[in-house]
Amino acid sequence: MDMTRRGFIGFSGAALAFAAAGRAGAAFAAPAPRSKIALQLYSIRSYIKKNGLAKALDEVARIGYQGVEFAGYYGHKPSELRKMLADSGLEVCGTHVGRDAFSPEKISATLDFELEYGNRFVCCPGGGNAPKGYDWSGQPQKGKKAPDPRKTMDFMKKLVEYYNTAAETAGKRGALIGLHNHMWEFNIRLPEGRNYWDYFFSNTSKKVQMEQDVGWTTCAGFDPCEQYRKYPHRSFTLHAKENGMGPDVKKFDAILGRPGVPGAKGVDWDRLFKATDADGVKWYVVECEKHEDSFDAVRPSFGFLKSKGRVPARKA
Repeated sequence: MDMTRRGFIGFSGAALAFAAAGRAGAAFAAPAPRSKIALQLYSIRSYIKKNGLAKALDEVARIGYQGVEFAGYYGHKPSELRKMLADSGLEVCGTHVGRDAFSPEKISATLDFELEYGNRFVCCPGGGNAPKGYDWSGQPQKGKKAPDPRKTMDFMKKLVEYYNTAAETAGKRGALIGLHNHMWEFNIRLPEGRNYWDYFFSNTSKKVQMEQDVGWTTCAGFDPCEQYRKYPHRSFTLHAKENGMGPDVKKFDAILGRPGVPGAKGVDWDRLFKATDADGVKWYVVECEKHEDSFDAVRPSFGFLKSKGRVPARKA
């Protein structure tokens, strides 16, 4: 039974009051997690294409997820998205779009679309954000001319200005703009000394959100927790992904808590929970890059977070 403050005051007996206080103390010792759990719908993209978005959202809600992050809309209008979300009882915590959606020519239409169905966080997961000459891991492309350091820095300065302008425009309408990482953001070394990630978040406005993919950060050899210390209170969401990379990885099902084995270093989830709670991250967005035609990865991933106490108990 939940013990509310009003209910507690209503008790008249000293013994009952003492017992109630004991229960309240126990609840205080184990507070509900500060973040909610969402699913990045890219995780089940093949299932959606086959079965439809409405059915997929209903199943996501039945598993226990509280929200979703979009990566494409499957031909639906904002009014249709809003209705499907309402029917399933899910919230929207964000969307992934290409970088050009933030351009001065397109950002107004982008925000019109997003705000109409209730979304206020628009994030770019890669396309258009990388300077020329680097591969997916952040190393100079083999067999091609080495990246020109001057052009790389010029690109970075323009990128920072691009995101700052977009964030300012979005902020005037109550929306947020953000960047999502893979490996190369940590591994591209800039002429002025820092890596891409540090340069970007050291020079962008605090209005520009950091959607850290903790699996990719771990894969790149960096500490996800450290990023919240360095760039605090600018992470509306994070991507909850396991690290499946490493030497001699034979099998990886992309399920949280089960890193690729042998050789892969997993995410230190317990440490991460403490760091993100302190930082004020609002959403853990589960993304699984295997089993996109079923719920075989996203269901046990939710179960992992639930086993860690990250899912608030539902009200009776």
